[in-house]
Amino acid sequence: MSLATGEAGFAWEHGVPHVLWRAQQAVHRRVHTALDGLGVTVTQLGLAVHLDELGLLSASDLARRFHITPQSVTTALSQLERIGWVRRLPHPVHKRVILNELTETGLAGVVDGRARMAEVDRVLTEMLGDGKDELVGRLRELTVTLEGEDPADAAMWPLAGTTS
Repeated sequence: MSLATGEAGFAWEHGVPHVLWRAQQAVHRRVHTALDGLGVTVTQLGLAVHLDELGLLSASDLARRFHITPQSVTTALSQLERIGWVRRLPHPVHKRVILNELTETGLAGVVDGRARMAEVDRVLTEMLGDGKDELVGRLRELTVTLEGEDPADAAMWPLAGTTS
């Protein structure tokens, strides 16, 4: 048995975890390059896109949706607020809850960020060809199996006069 496969017969660089990690790193570098000059990270852009799509949300709502820690979301939202993409508002009923809203600058940034990400998606789709839909489906299946379904998009703190 070679040292490369280890005692369990597992070839590290050919294993699914390693291959997925390498692919994620390559895609991350491509995305990072595409977002260069926009002034936000991938996480910050993702939060802004969700605020654009779903409206006012608390940091807790975003953390649940993204499957990341509330501390990471708070840090990202603080940076988005510093650069003028997000404003924080007290919830009209639950005063201790802070809701986040995109500003006009944030909305424009989301439009730019979506265009940049669409170009990355176009390049990846071209590389994957006809296998893209199957790969995306299998990766989603893997994610759901490991982490469970994404939570519903409804905010946890509905505004007065609205239904969830």
